Amino acid sequence: MSWIKRRAGPLIILGTSVIGGAAYRFARPSDPSDASLNPHTFTPYTLVERRSVSPTSAIFTLRNRDGKPEPDSVREVWKRSVWSVQIKQPQLQIARAYTPLPPTSEAHKKGRDEPADIRLLIRQEEGGEVSTYLHRLPEESIIELRGPKQELELPHDIKEIIFLAGGTGIAPAMQMAQALGRRTGSKLHILWANRRRDECIGGVSDDVLHTSIAQNRKGWWQSLISSDEPATQQIPTDDLNQPKGAIVKELDALKEQSKAATRGLSVQYYVDEEKSFIQRADLERRIARTPEEKGSRLIMVSGPDGFIEHWAGRKKWEGGRETQGPLGGVLGKLDLGDWRVFKL
Repeated sequence: MSWIKRRAGPLIILGTSVIGGAAYRFARPSDPSDASLNPHTFTPYTLVERRSVSPTSAIFTLRNRDGKPEPDSVREVWKRSVWSVQIKQPQLQIARAYTPLPPTSEAHKKGRDEPADIRLLIRQEEGGEVSTYLHRLPEESIIELRGPKQELELPHDIKEIIFLAGGTGIAPAMQMAQALGRRTGSKLHILWANRRRDECIGGVSDDVLHTSIAQNRKGWWQSLISSDEPATQQIPTDDLNQPKGAIVKELDALKEQSKAATRGLSVQYYVDEEKSFIQRADLERRIARTPEEKGSRLIMVSGPDGFIEHWAGRKKWEGGRETQGPLGGVLGKLDLGDWRVFKL
């Protein structure tokens, strides 16, 4: 798969909405002259807003401290890639990579010379050094970023993507939705699993009748055993009218944007505490469809390590580099035909 950009260096580890973690002691120190985001030095950004998404996660909006516009390198990766930025934790001398959320519709209206914001969905992980550091910072704090780092480049002939997202793994799925909005005739199916409803308040699946429910089952992090048979879910009218959470609203906006050029974006919501889990049958019925036209088809998996391992098998370290590793998990047991799998 030549269109997949391999990650260089032994210290990058992919996972959740964040993509990896690394020590940065090997990098040269920040240079005040490097005022724009670049992959070589850390650039100071200001935390201009922290918007709560749930009790444990928030959207951090960072703005270039010197008011520099978005560099061409960032404009280019938005068009065709999954990409990340690294954030420095200065006390511990470590850095961790996070996947930026797509710009909002208002941000699209800004001119090329205006400062560009970078928005990150960050969950405060128990024992997470960088996420805990970030969640404790007050607004107007200075945060140093390095990037962009391209993780995967979409093939030019991409036609369809099935994206399995666990928790904050929704961020790269939203990047894909934004990039595919530029590809005429493409289609994206997002299957988003959360442990609690407060992460996706107001989210109702586009294909309600085929949303799988596994009654009295454990979530993926508790058990690898799940039912292969889908059941139906009836959504109460009150749920359709309840206020929507921040990420759900942005997914709805991406759906609207995708209508102009693509064959659509669909989102399925699964919530563990409601005993609603992604099932093998949810994937089989999408994979088994006869392709409408020739082109590349990709299954992407992004989320915590256990989520990725359950669906696609572990990634592997070889020669000081993290690689995709053999295909395993649920996807390894399916007849995928010409579908390719990529683990984030």
